[in-house]
Amino acid sequence: MDAYHAGQMTLDRLKRCVFVALVSLGLVAPAFAQEDVVVEEPPPEGATDARVDVEDLPEEQRKAVEEALEDAPAGTKVIVILSPEPKVRDYDPAQETDQEAEAEERVPGEKLHPEGEDEMMADHPVDRGDISFRPGKGVEINSADDDFQLRIRVRVQFLYTLADGDIGPLDVDETEELRNDFRIRRARFIFQGHAFGKNNQYKLEIDPLRSDNVVLDYYLDFTQNKNVSVRIGQYKISSNRERVISSGNLQMVDRSRVNAEFTLDRDMSIDIRSRDFLEKNKMRYVLGVSSGNGLNNFRFTDFTMVYLARIEYLPLGIFRDYSEVDFARTGPRLSLGAGYAFFRNADRDRGMIGLPFPDGGTADYHFAYADAMFKARGFSALTEFALRSGTRTIGPITTDPDGNPVPIIAPRNGLGWMLQAGYLVPNTRLEFGGRGSIIQKIRSDTSLRDGYGATFSISWYFFRHPMKIQADVSQIWEEEKFRDGSTVLRIQLQASL
Repeated sequence: MDAYHAGQMTLDRLKRCVFVALVSLGLVAPAFAQEDVVVEEPPPEGATDARVDVEDLPEEQRKAVEEALEDAPAGTKVIVILSPEPKVRDYDPAQETDQEAEAEERVPGEKLHPEGEDEMMADHPVDRGDISFRPGKGVEINSADDDFQLRIRVRVQFLYTLADGDIGPLDVDETEELRNDFRIRRARFIFQGHAFGKNNQYKLEIDPLRSDNVVLDYYLDFTQNKNVSVRIGQYKISSNRERVISSGNLQMVDRSRVNAEFTLDRDMSIDIRSRDFLEKNKMRYVLGVSSGNGLNNFRFTDFTMVYLARIEYLPLGIFRDYSEVDFARTGPRLSLGAGYAFFRNADRDRGMIGLPFPDGGTADYHFAYADAMFKARGFSALTEFALRSGTRTIGPITTDPDGNPVPIIAPRNGLGWMLQAGYLVPNTRLEFGGRGSIIQKIRSDTSLRDGYGATFSISWYFFRHPMKIQADVSQIWEEEKFRDGSTVLRIQLQASL
C-alpha cells in the first residue's frame, strides 16, 4: 500500500472518531444538566468568576432571558455581557471638537460643582415611549426624566379671495372691479417645550414667507412660581383676546377689522403673569413693559415704551378660552378680560403698526380693552371693545423731497366693537357663524374714519382646528352703513401637522 492510500485511510478513521465523540456527548449531556439557570458575568479585573441569578437581573433583561430559554434544551447556559462602567476618556484638546471638549469639562467633580449641575448637564436618554404625534401639537419628544421636551409643528393656510369693490384705504384710488387672489396666507414652523425642568419653557415660531421678518415669536417662560411667572422675549402683547388667540384657532377665516385697527401686535417685552393666580382656578393677570419698536424692529429710540396691565376672571373655572369654537360641547364656561396700555412716543399712526407720521413726530396713546368669551354645548361667542385716544407731538419734517409741505396727521382716536358667535351642529363637523363690527371716530382731532362690517361663515372641521376648511362672505362699509360697500368672499384650507 502506497503512502497516499495510507494517508487517506487515516483521515477517514479520524472523521469517524470525531462523529462518534459528538454523538456520545449529545447523549450524556442531559445527565450533567443543572436545574437552576445561571447567568455568567465577565469577571471583573482581579476576580476569577462572577455569577448572577436570573431573578437578580433588571426586569427587561430577565424577561429576555426567560423568553430565550422557553424553547432551549434543559441545562442551557446564558451568558450576559453587561455594559461596562462608564469611564471618562483622557482629555486631549488636540483631538476633540469644541463640543466634545466642553462635554469633557463637565465630568463629575468632587466638591466644586454646584449641587445637581453634573447630573443636569449629562446625557438625558429619550424613552421611545415618550415620542408621540398629536394632530395640532406635532411631534413631541420627551427625555426619560421629563426634564427636557421638544415639540415640532408645521402649519399652513391656503387662501382664495374674491373681492367686489374697493377694499383698501379710502385715500387710495382703486377701480371698483371684481378681483381675485390665491396665495399661501400663512406658513409656520413652531418649536416649543421645556429645558432643565418643566418650569423653564420656550417657544420659537418662524414664518418662512416673510423675507424681512422671519422670527415671529421667541420667548422664555419661567413658571417656578405659579403666582408670579416671568416671560421675556418677542411675542404677542396681551392687549386684546382676539389678537392673542392663534390664527390657527379662529372661528372664521381671519380676525375682525376691530382687531386690525386697535391691536398692539408683537414686540420685545418682559412681563410677569400667572396662568392660575392664587391657584383658585378663576383668575389670570399680566403686567408688562415692551420696547414699542414692533416686530423684529431692533433700533435705538428715545425711550419709546409700552406699559400694559391685563386681568382675566373666569367665574366658572379655567377652560380653553384662547381657542374659538366649542369642540368640548360641555356646560357653560365664561371668561372676562380687561386691559389697559400706555404707549409713549409711538411713531406710527396706529401705535405699533400702521403708517409712520409724515412729519417724523410721535403720539402718546392710551389703549383700553374689554372682552368676553362664552362657550356651552357647541355654541360659542366672543365680543371685544377697544378704545384708543392720544395726542400728537409734531416732528421736525416740514417738506417732502419735492419741497411740498408735509401734512400734519392727527392721531387715530376712536373706538371699536365686535361681536361674533357660532354654533357647532351636534354630532357633526359643521359650524355656522356670524360677526358684526363697528369702528367709530371720537373727538374732532382724529384721522380715523368710521367703518362697519358684517361677516357670515361656514366651516367644516375634518379634525377640529388642525385640519379644516372655512368660507366666509363679508360686506364692508366705510363712512356710511349700507351704502357704497364692498363684498369679499374668502375660502381657506388649513393643515396643522
